[in-house]
Amino acid sequence: MISRRLLLGLLGAGALTLGGLSAPATRALSPDARTAKLDETLRSLVEGRSTPGVAVLILQDGNPVYRRSMGVREAGGTTPIGENDMFRLASMTKAVTSVATMILVEEGKIGLDDPVTRFLPEFANLRVRGADGAETAATRPPTVRELLTHTAGLSYNFINNPQVVNAYREARVTDGLDQPDVTTAEAMRRLASAPLGYQPGTSWQYSLATDVLGAVIEKVTGGSLGSFITERIAKPLRIESWVFYAPETARDRFVPVTRPEQGTGQLGTGYVPVKATEGVPYPATKGTANLDPNRVFSQAAYNSGGAGMSGTIGDYARFAQMLLNEGELDGARVLRAETVRQMTQNATGSMPTLRGPGWGHNLCCGLVTDPTAAKTQLPVGSYGWGGIYGTQFWVDPTNRVVGVVMTQTAVIGSGPIANPVREAFYAVD
Repeated sequence: MISRRLLLGLLGAGALTLGGLSAPATRALSPDARTAKLDETLRSLVEGRSTPGVAVLILQDGNPVYRRSMGVREAGGTTPIGENDMFRLASMTKAVTSVATMILVEEGKIGLDDPVTRFLPEFANLRVRGADGAETAATRPPTVRELLTHTAGLSYNFINNPQVVNAYREARVTDGLDQPDVTTAEAMRRLASAPLGYQPGTSWQYSLATDVLGAVIEKVTGGSLGSFITERIAKPLRIESWVFYAPETARDRFVPVTRPEQGTGQLGTGYVPVKATEGVPYPATKGTANLDPNRVFSQAAYNSGGAGMSGTIGDYARFAQMLLNEGELDGARVLRAETVRQMTQNATGSMPTLRGPGWGHNLCCGLVTDPTAAKTQLPVGSYGWGGIYGTQFWVDPTNRVVGVVMTQTAVIGSGPIANPVREAFYAVD
Protein backbone atom coordinates (compact mmCIF):
# COMPACT_ATOMS: atom_id res chain seq x y z
CA MET A 1 0.00 0.00 0.00
CA ILE A 2 1.42 3.39 -1.03
CA SER A 3 1.36 5.89 1.81
CA ARG A 4 -0.19 9.32 1.36
CA ARG A 5 3.24 10.89 1.87
CA LEU A 6 4.68 8.96 -1.06
CA LEU A 7 1.59 9.41 -3.20
CA LEU A 8 1.74 13.17 -3.05
CA GLY A 9 5.44 13.89 -3.48
CA LEU A 10 6.89 17.11 -4.77
CA LEU A 11 9.49 17.83 -7.41
CA GLY A 12 11.42 20.84 -6.21
CA ALA A 13 9.06 23.63 -5.15
CA GLY A 14 5.97 21.60 -5.98
CA ALA A 15 2.80 22.78 -7.67
CA LEU A 16 2.96 26.46 -8.56
CA THR A 17 0.47 29.03 -9.77
CA LEU A 18 -0.45 28.58 -13.42
CA GLY A 19 -0.77 31.46 -15.82
CA GLY A 20 -3.60 32.11 -18.25
CA LEU A 21 -4.12 29.96 -21.32
CA SER A 22 -5.67 30.49 -24.71
CA ALA A 23 -7.87 27.42 -25.09
CA PRO A 24 -10.21 26.44 -27.92
CA ALA A 25 -13.13 26.47 -25.47
CA THR A 26 -14.61 29.60 -23.93
CA ARG A 27 -13.38 29.50 -20.33
CA ALA A 28 -10.22 27.96 -18.93
CA LEU A 29 -9.98 26.77 -15.35
CA SER A 30 -8.64 29.12 -12.71
CA PRO A 31 -5.01 28.48 -11.70
CA ASP A 32 -6.08 26.86 -8.43
CA ALA A 33 -8.68 24.70 -10.14
CA ARG A 34 -6.19 23.66 -12.79
CA THR A 35 -3.65 22.64 -10.16
CA ALA A 36 -6.32 20.61 -8.37
CA LYS A 37 -7.32 18.99 -11.68
CA LEU A 38 -3.73 18.00 -12.39
CA ASP A 39 -3.23 16.67 -8.87
CA GLU A 40 -6.37 14.56 -9.13
CA THR A 41 -5.30 13.20 -12.54
CA LEU A 42 -1.94 12.08 -11.19
CA ARG A 43 -3.55 10.65 -8.08
CA SER A 44 -6.02 8.62 -10.15
CA LEU A 45 -3.23 7.17 -12.28
CA VAL A 46 -1.31 5.99 -9.22
CA GLU A 47 -4.23 4.93 -7.03
CA GLY A 48 -5.84 3.31 -10.08
CA ARG A 49 -2.74 1.12 -10.46
CA SER A 50 -1.89 2.31 -13.95
CA THR A 51 1.69 3.11 -12.94
CA PRO A 52 3.74 3.02 -9.73
CA GLY A 53 4.70 6.66 -10.14
CA VAL A 54 4.59 9.62 -12.50
CA ALA A 55 6.50 12.91 -12.63
CA VAL A 56 5.33 16.07 -14.38
CA LEU A 57 7.04 19.38 -15.15
CA ILE A 58 5.20 22.13 -17.04
CA LEU A 59 6.73 25.52 -17.87
CA GLN A 60 5.04 28.67 -19.12
CA ASP A 61 7.20 31.51 -20.43
CA GLY A 62 10.17 29.51 -19.15
CA ASN A 63 8.93 29.37 -15.56
CA PRO A 64 7.68 26.25 -13.75
CA VAL A 65 3.90 26.40 -13.30
CA TYR A 66 3.34 22.78 -12.32
CA ARG A 67 6.08 20.60 -10.89
CA ARG A 68 4.81 17.48 -9.21
CA SER A 69 5.43 13.78 -8.75
CA MET A 70 3.20 11.12 -7.29
CA GLY A 71 3.86 7.54 -6.39
CA VAL A 72 7.00 5.46 -6.11
CA ARG A 73 9.88 4.49 -8.35
CA GLU A 74 9.04 0.80 -8.64
CA ALA A 75 6.37 -1.78 -8.02
CA GLY A 76 6.26 -2.68 -4.34
CA GLY A 77 8.78 -0.01 -3.42
CA THR A 78 8.63 2.87 -0.99
CA THR A 79 11.04 5.38 -2.53
CA PRO A 80 9.19 8.26 -4.23
CA ILE A 81 10.01 9.41 -7.73
CA GLY A 82 12.30 12.44 -7.59
CA GLU A 83 13.55 15.18 -9.88
CA ASN A 84 17.03 13.65 -10.07
CA ASP A 85 15.78 10.25 -11.21
CA MET A 86 16.92 8.98 -14.59
CA PHE A 87 14.27 7.93 -17.12
CA ARG A 88 14.77 5.96 -20.32
CA LEU A 89 13.53 8.51 -22.83
CA ALA A 90 12.86 5.98 -25.59
CA SER A 91 11.36 7.80 -28.60
CA MET A 92 11.74 11.22 -27.02
CA THR A 93 15.32 10.68 -28.24
CA LYS A 94 14.02 11.32 -31.77
CA ALA A 95 13.52 15.05 -31.29
CA VAL A 96 17.10 15.38 -30.02
CA THR A 97 18.52 13.44 -32.97
CA SER A 98 16.42 15.55 -35.34
CA VAL A 99 17.90 18.73 -33.87
CA ALA A 100 21.38 17.21 -34.22
CA THR A 101 20.62 16.50 -37.88
CA MET A 102 19.47 20.07 -38.48
CA ILE A 103 22.67 21.43 -36.94
CA LEU A 104 24.58 19.61 -39.68
CA VAL A 105 22.07 20.81 -42.28
CA GLU A 106 22.76 24.39 -41.20
CA GLU A 107 26.48 23.74 -41.60
CA GLY A 108 26.00 22.37 -45.11
CA LYS A 109 27.32 18.93 -44.18
CA ILE A 110 23.95 17.26 -44.76
CA GLY A 111 21.26 18.24 -47.26
CA LEU A 112 17.60 17.57 -46.54
CA ASP A 113 17.16 16.13 -50.02
CA ASP A 114 20.39 14.13 -49.98
CA PRO A 115 19.81 10.41 -50.56
CA VAL A 116 20.74 8.32 -47.56
CA THR A 117 23.15 6.42 -49.81
CA ARG A 118 25.41 9.49 -49.90
CA PHE A 119 26.32 8.54 -46.32
CA LEU A 120 25.28 4.88 -45.96
CA PRO A 121 25.84 2.98 -49.23
CA GLU A 122 24.33 -0.18 -47.74
CA PHE A 123 20.90 1.36 -48.42
CA ALA A 124 21.43 1.12 -52.19
CA ASN A 125 19.35 -1.38 -54.16
CA LEU A 126 16.44 -1.39 -51.71
CA ARG A 127 13.34 -3.43 -52.45
CA VAL A 128 9.69 -2.69 -51.69
CA ARG A 129 7.40 -5.52 -50.57
CA GLY A 130 3.75 -5.16 -51.54
CA ALA A 131 0.65 -6.43 -49.76
CA ASP A 132 0.77 -9.57 -51.91
CA GLY A 133 4.32 -10.33 -50.79
CA ALA A 134 5.84 -9.54 -54.18
CA GLU A 135 8.94 -7.34 -54.21
CA THR A 136 9.88 -4.61 -56.65
CA ALA A 137 12.89 -2.31 -56.79
CA ALA A 138 12.65 0.96 -54.89
CA THR A 139 12.40 3.84 -57.34
CA ARG A 140 15.13 5.69 -55.40
CA PRO A 141 16.79 5.71 -51.98
CA PRO A 142 15.05 7.58 -49.15
CA THR A 143 16.19 11.13 -48.48
CA VAL A 144 17.24 12.75 -45.21
CA ARG A 145 13.98 14.70 -45.23
CA GLU A 146 12.01 11.46 -45.52
CA LEU A 147 13.96 9.98 -42.63
CA LEU A 148 13.05 13.02 -40.52
CA THR A 149 9.35 12.72 -41.41
CA HIS A 150 9.03 8.91 -41.26
CA THR A 151 8.10 8.70 -44.94
CA ALA A 152 11.16 6.67 -45.97
CA GLY A 153 9.43 3.27 -46.25
CA LEU A 154 10.93 1.85 -43.06
CA SER A 155 9.08 0.39 -40.07
CA TYR A 156 9.55 -1.02 -36.55
CA ASN A 157 9.07 -4.59 -35.40
CA PHE A 158 6.41 -3.48 -32.91
CA ILE A 159 4.48 -1.57 -35.58
CA ASN A 160 3.60 -5.04 -36.87
CA ASN A 161 3.36 -4.07 -40.54
CA PRO A 162 2.31 -7.35 -42.16
CA GLN A 163 4.30 -6.56 -45.30
CA VAL A 164 7.67 -6.39 -43.57
CA VAL A 165 7.43 -7.61 -39.97
CA ASN A 166 8.47 -11.18 -40.78
CA ALA A 167 11.42 -9.93 -42.83
CA TYR A 168 12.48 -7.73 -39.92
CA ARG A 169 12.37 -10.70 -37.57
CA GLU A 170 14.30 -12.91 -39.97
CA ALA A 171 17.00 -10.23 -40.35
CA ARG A 172 17.04 -9.73 -36.55
CA VAL A 173 16.41 -6.02 -36.99
CA THR A 174 16.61 -4.30 -33.61
CA ASP A 175 14.24 -1.49 -32.65
CA GLY A 176 17.01 0.11 -30.59
CA LEU A 177 15.36 -1.14 -27.40
CA ASP A 178 16.99 -4.54 -27.05
CA GLN A 179 19.98 -6.55 -28.39
CA PRO A 180 22.59 -4.61 -26.37
CA ASP A 181 25.53 -6.11 -28.27
CA VAL A 182 24.63 -4.76 -31.73
CA THR A 183 26.83 -2.05 -33.26
CA THR A 184 25.65 0.82 -35.46
CA ALA A 185 27.12 -0.81 -38.56
CA GLU A 186 25.43 -4.14 -37.86
CA ALA A 187 22.10 -2.49 -37.04
CA MET A 188 22.17 -0.63 -40.36
CA ARG A 189 23.25 -3.73 -42.30
CA ARG A 190 20.32 -5.71 -40.94
CA LEU A 191 17.81 -2.94 -41.59
CA ALA A 192 19.05 -2.33 -45.14
CA SER A 193 18.73 -6.05 -45.90
CA ALA A 194 14.99 -5.99 -45.20
CA PRO A 195 12.42 -4.70 -47.71
CA LEU A 196 10.68 -1.35 -47.47
CA GLY A 197 6.95 -1.29 -46.79
CA TYR A 198 6.23 1.33 -49.47
CA GLN A 199 8.03 3.51 -52.00
CA PRO A 200 9.93 6.36 -50.32
CA GLY A 201 7.91 9.55 -49.95
CA THR A 202 4.52 7.99 -50.69
CA SER A 203 3.21 7.19 -47.21
CA TRP A 204 3.88 7.62 -43.48
CA GLN A 205 4.89 4.92 -41.03
CA TYR A 206 6.52 5.22 -37.65
CA SER A 207 9.93 3.67 -38.02
CA LEU A 208 13.62 3.22 -37.40
CA ALA A 209 14.30 6.20 -39.66
CA THR A 210 15.76 8.24 -36.78
CA ASP A 211 18.20 5.43 -35.99
CA VAL A 212 19.36 5.77 -39.59
CA LEU A 213 19.78 9.51 -39.03
CA GLY A 214 21.93 8.69 -36.01
CA ALA A 215 24.13 6.54 -38.23
CA VAL A 216 24.33 9.35 -40.79
CA ILE A 217 25.46 11.77 -38.08
CA GLU A 218 28.15 9.34 -36.96
CA LYS A 219 29.39 8.96 -40.54
CA VAL A 220 29.49 12.73 -41.11
CA THR A 221 31.13 13.64 -37.79
CA GLY A 222 33.42 10.65 -37.41
CA GLY A 223 32.35 10.18 -33.79
CA SER A 224 29.47 8.73 -31.82
CA LEU A 225 25.99 10.20 -31.91
CA GLY A 226 26.16 10.65 -28.16
CA SER A 227 29.37 12.66 -28.37
CA PHE A 228 27.90 15.00 -30.98
CA ILE A 229 24.72 15.54 -28.95
CA THR A 230 26.76 16.21 -25.82
CA GLU A 231 29.00 18.79 -27.47
CA ARG A 232 26.47 20.58 -29.68
CA ILE A 233 23.22 20.36 -27.68
CA ALA A 234 23.67 19.22 -24.07
CA LYS A 235 26.67 21.35 -23.09
CA PRO A 236 25.33 24.62 -24.54
CA LEU A 237 22.01 24.00 -22.74
CA ARG A 238 23.74 23.04 -19.48
CA ILE A 239 22.22 19.57 -19.64
CA GLU A 240 24.26 17.07 -17.64
CA SER A 241 22.11 13.95 -17.36
CA TRP A 242 21.73 12.81 -20.97
CA VAL A 243 23.43 9.51 -21.75
CA PHE A 244 23.22 6.63 -24.19
CA TYR A 245 25.32 4.51 -21.85
CA ALA A 246 25.47 4.51 -18.06
CA PRO A 247 27.80 2.43 -15.89
CA GLU A 248 26.41 -0.10 -13.43
CA THR A 249 27.31 2.28 -10.62
CA ALA A 250 24.55 4.60 -11.87
CA ARG A 251 21.82 1.94 -11.86
CA ASP A 252 20.26 3.19 -8.63
CA ARG A 253 19.42 6.50 -10.29
CA PHE A 254 17.35 4.80 -12.99
CA VAL A 255 13.63 4.29 -12.42
CA PRO A 256 12.90 0.56 -12.88
CA VAL A 257 10.64 -0.44 -15.77
CA THR A 258 7.20 -1.96 -15.31
CA ARG A 259 4.49 -3.06 -17.69
CA PRO A 260 0.73 -3.52 -17.29
CA GLU A 261 0.05 -6.81 -15.52
CA GLN A 262 -2.65 -7.79 -18.00
CA GLY A 263 -1.16 -9.31 -21.14
CA THR A 264 -3.22 -7.08 -23.43
CA GLY A 265 -1.50 -3.97 -22.13
CA GLN A 266 -4.68 -2.69 -20.47
CA LEU A 267 -3.98 -0.08 -17.79
CA GLY A 268 -5.58 -0.07 -14.36
CA THR A 269 -5.00 -3.78 -13.77
CA GLY A 270 -1.74 -3.42 -11.88
CA TYR A 271 1.83 -3.70 -13.11
CA VAL A 272 4.79 -6.03 -12.94
CA PRO A 273 8.54 -5.41 -13.26
CA VAL A 274 10.41 -5.82 -16.56
CA LYS A 275 13.88 -6.87 -15.44
CA ALA A 276 15.28 -8.59 -18.53
CA THR A 277 14.52 -8.75 -22.25
CA GLU A 278 10.80 -9.26 -22.60
CA GLY A 279 8.22 -9.06 -25.35
CA VAL A 280 5.64 -6.54 -24.16
CA PRO A 281 2.29 -6.05 -25.92
CA TYR A 282 1.94 -2.89 -28.00
CA PRO A 283 -1.86 -2.49 -28.12
CA ALA A 284 -1.97 0.29 -30.74
CA THR A 285 -0.78 -2.10 -33.47
CA LYS A 286 -1.41 -5.48 -31.84
CA GLY A 287 2.34 -5.90 -32.03
CA THR A 288 5.05 -6.79 -29.55
CA ALA A 289 7.88 -4.57 -28.37
CA ASN A 290 11.04 -6.37 -27.31
CA LEU A 291 12.38 -4.34 -24.40
CA ASP A 292 15.61 -4.71 -22.48
CA PRO A 293 15.73 -2.14 -19.66
CA ASN A 294 19.38 -3.07 -19.11
CA ARG A 295 20.43 -1.95 -22.59
CA VAL A 296 21.48 1.44 -21.22
CA PHE A 297 24.11 -0.31 -19.08
CA SER A 298 25.78 -1.95 -22.11
CA GLN A 299 28.71 -0.02 -23.52
CA ALA A 300 28.53 -2.22 -26.63
CA ALA A 301 25.01 -1.09 -27.57
CA TYR A 302 24.89 1.33 -30.49
CA ASN A 303 23.65 4.87 -29.86
CA SER A 304 20.05 4.49 -31.04
CA GLY A 305 19.00 7.85 -32.47
CA GLY A 306 15.38 6.87 -32.17
CA ALA A 307 15.21 5.34 -28.70
CA GLY A 308 18.54 5.18 -26.88
CA MET A 309 18.83 8.18 -24.58
CA SER A 310 18.12 8.56 -20.87
CA GLY A 311 17.93 11.66 -18.71
CA THR A 312 16.07 13.64 -16.08
CA ILE A 313 12.76 15.42 -16.42
CA GLY A 314 14.31 18.83 -15.83
CA ASP A 315 16.97 18.43 -18.48
CA TYR A 316 14.44 17.41 -21.11
CA ALA A 317 12.33 20.43 -20.20
CA ARG A 318 15.36 22.64 -20.93
CA PHE A 319 15.65 21.05 -24.38
CA ALA A 320 11.93 21.58 -25.04
CA GLN A 321 12.21 25.20 -23.88
CA MET A 322 15.03 25.72 -26.38
CA LEU A 323 12.66 24.58 -29.14
CA LEU A 324 9.92 26.90 -27.90
CA ASN A 325 12.47 29.74 -27.90
CA GLU A 326 13.25 28.94 -31.54
CA GLY A 327 16.69 27.51 -30.95
CA GLU A 328 18.04 29.49 -27.98
CA LEU A 329 18.13 29.17 -24.20
CA ASP A 330 19.86 31.36 -21.62
CA GLY A 331 22.04 32.97 -24.25
CA ALA A 332 23.12 29.70 -25.90
CA ARG A 333 21.94 29.22 -29.47
CA VAL A 334 21.67 25.64 -30.76
CA LEU A 335 19.82 26.32 -34.02
CA ARG A 336 18.86 29.41 -35.99
CA ALA A 337 15.29 30.57 -35.42
CA GLU A 338 14.37 30.04 -39.06
CA THR A 339 15.63 26.46 -38.84
CA VAL A 340 13.38 25.70 -35.87
CA ARG A 341 10.43 27.28 -37.69
CA GLN A 342 11.20 25.07 -40.69
CA MET A 343 11.48 22.01 -38.44
CA THR A 344 8.17 22.55 -36.70
CA GLN A 345 5.85 23.08 -39.68
CA ASN A 346 3.68 20.24 -40.93
CA ALA A 347 5.78 18.30 -43.44
CA THR A 348 3.50 15.37 -44.29
CA GLY A 349 0.33 17.05 -45.54
CA SER A 350 -2.75 14.92 -44.93
CA MET A 351 -0.93 11.58 -44.68
CA PRO A 352 -2.42 9.47 -41.84
CA THR A 353 -0.01 9.10 -38.92
CA LEU A 354 0.23 6.93 -35.81
CA ARG A 355 -1.57 9.49 -33.65
CA GLY A 356 -4.62 9.49 -35.90
CA PRO A 357 -6.85 12.24 -37.32
CA GLY A 358 -5.94 15.83 -36.57
CA TRP A 359 -2.21 15.12 -36.35
CA GLY A 360 0.52 15.69 -38.90
CA HIS A 361 4.26 15.27 -38.61
CA ASN A 362 7.02 17.84 -38.87
CA LEU A 363 10.78 17.29 -39.08
CA CYS A 364 10.95 15.99 -35.51
CA CYS A 365 7.58 15.25 -33.96
CA GLY A 366 3.85 14.89 -34.19
CA LEU A 367 2.02 18.16 -34.86
CA VAL A 368 -1.57 19.23 -34.09
CA THR A 369 -3.32 20.27 -37.31
CA ASP A 370 -6.94 20.01 -36.13
CA PRO A 371 -7.59 19.94 -32.36
CA THR A 372 -11.19 18.81 -32.76
CA ALA A 373 -10.26 15.84 -34.94
CA ALA A 374 -7.31 15.09 -32.66
CA LYS A 375 -9.59 15.23 -29.58
CA THR A 376 -7.16 17.50 -27.78
CA GLN A 377 -7.21 20.92 -26.16
CA LEU A 378 -3.73 21.59 -27.56
CA PRO A 379 -3.83 24.51 -30.01
CA VAL A 380 -3.00 24.15 -33.69
CA GLY A 381 0.76 24.11 -34.18
CA SER A 382 1.56 22.40 -30.89
CA TYR A 383 4.00 19.53 -31.31
CA GLY A 384 5.75 16.80 -29.37
CA TRP A 385 6.22 13.06 -29.01
CA GLY A 386 6.22 10.23 -26.49
CA GLY A 387 8.26 7.16 -25.71
CA ILE A 388 7.49 3.50 -25.30
CA TYR A 389 8.43 3.60 -21.61
CA GLY A 390 5.62 6.07 -20.92
CA THR A 391 7.41 9.38 -21.46
CA GLN A 392 6.00 12.38 -23.34
CA PHE A 393 6.77 16.01 -24.06
CA TRP A 394 4.92 18.78 -25.85
CA VAL A 395 5.63 22.31 -27.01
CA ASP A 396 2.73 24.78 -27.27
CA PRO A 397 3.89 27.98 -29.02
CA THR A 398 0.45 29.62 -28.70
CA ASN A 399 0.52 29.62 -24.89
CA ARG A 400 4.33 29.59 -24.53
CA VAL A 401 4.09 26.26 -22.69
CA VAL A 402 6.29 23.18 -22.61
CA GLY A 403 5.38 20.05 -20.72
CA VAL A 404 7.18 16.83 -19.82
CA VAL A 405 5.58 13.72 -18.34
CA MET A 406 7.75 10.84 -17.14
CA THR A 407 6.92 7.29 -16.11
CA GLN A 408 8.65 4.00 -16.84
CA THR A 409 5.53 1.94 -17.48
CA ALA A 410 5.70 0.29 -20.91
CA VAL A 411 4.25 0.28 -23.49
CA ILE A 412 1.99 3.20 -23.83
CA GLY A 413 4.16 5.88 -25.34
CA SER A 414 2.11 9.02 -25.82
CA GLY A 415 -1.01 7.23 -24.62
CA PRO A 416 -3.20 6.69 -21.60
CA ILE A 417 -0.84 7.89 -18.86
CA ALA A 418 0.65 11.06 -20.34
CA ASN A 419 -2.35 12.21 -22.39
CA PRO A 420 -4.74 12.67 -19.43
CA VAL A 421 -2.08 14.72 -17.65
CA ARG A 422 -1.57 16.94 -20.68
CA GLU A 423 -5.29 17.40 -21.23
CA ALA A 424 -5.86 18.20 -17.54
CA PHE A 425 -3.54 21.16 -17.92
CA TYR A 426 -5.75 22.56 -20.69
CA ALA A 427 -9.08 21.61 -19.06
CA VAL A 428 -11.96 24.09 -19.27
CA ASP A 429 -15.12 24.66 -17.27
